[in-house]
Amino acid sequence: MISEQLLRMKDVTQLLNVTPQTLRHWSKEGFLTAIRSKGGHRRFKLSEIRRLMKLDPLAGRENKCLIYCRVSTTIQKANLQRQRERLEQFAVANGYKIEGIYQDIASGMNFKRKGLLNLLHYCQKNPVKAVVIEYKDRLARFGVDLLTDILRSYGTELLVVNQTDSDYKQEIIDDLIVVIIHFSSRLYGKRKGINKAQHIKQQLLEA
Repeated sequence: MISEQLLRMKDVTQLLNVTPQTLRHWSKEGFLTAIRSKGGHRRFKLSEIRRLMKLDPLAGRENKCLIYCRVSTTIQKANLQRQRERLEQFAVANGYKIEGIYQDIASGMNFKRKGLLNLLHYCQKNPVKAVVIEYKDRLARFGVDLLTDILRSYGTELLVVNQTDSDYKQEIIDDLIVVIIHFSSRLYGKRKGINKAQHIKQQLLEA
């Protein structure tokens, strides 16, 4: 009996245009069976990869991606433009065709962002291989895993260029202030809540 050909993870990622992380997730969810080699490495049956390529409407097509950029305030507009340029260069260098660029000037705590909502709507209606962002917190301050799962349900991968958190002290403080104002206003009234939050903000900036 002839044994079936097994493929390395590197070969499969190239065939399907997905990351190793996506393959591990598919394996964990039972969507793709991984066979362990004697050395403990994952191997995948060629027949299963062929099955996926038939199921995937994007297999063999030109890579398509969307770019998402965000800053918290209008003061950071220059950074928004530089962020966009860096992501465009990354996408082109990695063989992606940029289908659209979405951006917001809003807190990462706010999920009602026009750019973010339009991006999700586009992914839902159109086949896109990846959404490219610079840092995880550019997509959201919290809830990135949830947004990643939503994108994955559309067949779209979240591609984070830099896995570390962005170093925007002022932006982090502003996001914290939004939370403080919300709860302080409920406890002390709107005016007192804002005053209390501003006092805390000043202390954080001086720290």
